Amino acid sequence: MGGQTDADVAIIGSGIIGTISAIDLQAAGYSVVVIEPNEPGAGTAAGSAGYLHDGEIFPVARPGLLAALPGMLLDPRGPLVVRPSYLPRFAGWGMRFLRAMRASTFARATAALASLNRDAVAELAAVANAAGADEFLVRRGGLKIVYDAHTLHELAAELSELEREGIAARALDEAEVHALEPALGANVAGAIFFPNSAHCTDPELFGRRLAERMEMNAHVVRARANAIVPQQDGSWIVKAAARGSTHEIPAKRVLVAAGYDSAALLRPLGYLAPVAAARGYHLMISDPGVALNHAMIFHEPHFAATPMNAGVRLAGTMEFALPDSPPDFRRAQMLFDLARRYIPGLRDGHATQWAGVRPSMPDSLPAMGAADRNRNLFYCFGHGHLGFTQAAVSARAMTQLISGASPFIDLTPFDLARFRS
Repeated sequence: MGGQTDADVAIIGSGIIGTISAIDLQAAGYSVVVIEPNEPGAGTAAGSAGYLHDGEIFPVARPGLLAALPGMLLDPRGPLVVRPSYLPRFAGWGMRFLRAMRASTFARATAALASLNRDAVAELAAVANAAGADEFLVRRGGLKIVYDAHTLHELAAELSELEREGIAARALDEAEVHALEPALGANVAGAIFFPNSAHCTDPELFGRRLAERMEMNAHVVRARANAIVPQQDGSWIVKAAARGSTHEIPAKRVLVAAGYDSAALLRPLGYLAPVAAARGYHLMISDPGVALNHAMIFHEPHFAATPMNAGVRLAGTMEFALPDSPPDFRRAQMLFDLARRYIPGLRDGHATQWAGVRPSMPDSLPAMGAADRNRNLFYCFGHGHLGFTQAAVSARAMTQLISGASPFIDLTPFDLARFRS
């Protein structure tokens, strides 16, 4: 783009958050250039569970988890594992994770996540409608399925907290659950129903449709950004590389939305972003032998099942591993064995496997805000397994921030400055 007029905003990364941010900024009148080495609109969200879950407001690090953590980490079939090769990188993140278990930190993080989730599905639906992608969203609610009656009783205590944070939810007994989902087995104790949750019937096509809308006006540079260089006048040069060629892309402002890679881009400028590579897996079953009506999370083993156009997708687990290490697809296949406990008629006909890296923050809060040491530098990443759910609400808040307006949600809890103490 040398010699051309600088774009108003350069967005680094075109996963679902970067793509929707580009759409929003264009609608606000900004010229946008997007730097993305892969297919725009794809990224981790394309392989996600597709469950747009407004009720997921409780951070992973919570009071009382410490006692259960060793057993979880040592269980190869558990929802949380750390590969030995990742331990040197994991140590600092792990210490921050332990500190996030404090009751006061947990309470603040819960309120912050709720502020993102309250309008998340409605915001995403509005973006989908504008981009002609609303056919992929099903807004009939979602479920958290519980196997054990005692656990269901414990979860009922969360209902008051959800209500206090403005998240609609109610408990269902066994009969009510089976009325909604006849494919579930008789040993399911009950569920929590979230009427404002939704699911996506094809996350990959949804992302492509949004990317097509973005590319109507945005210039896309198919390259990997490797440096962002501030200029004396407050503008920026984004340095990027692709297939042996290099690019120097000028822009008045930069929005870093590159997922896990965002930390490396910000580090030379003095910003600490303790993001970990948390690999998620899915098993896409095109001939499942059962029909599901809602997206659902199975609480005890913590994985999801979502009805999609191509069948049923089982997704979950958090595996901390080097981003370029080979996937362990046994973790995808084990989702089928876990699901059979709840859905006895499920079969794994024509199943395909997927793995992708999710950017995970130790306190479960994304990094969103304006850089406090550089002018015209913004960031939005680290949403973990909630990136799909929170993409549109995050993008709108960032567009308002970039425009100089007060964001409609308080971004203070998501500022990277929280990691300096």
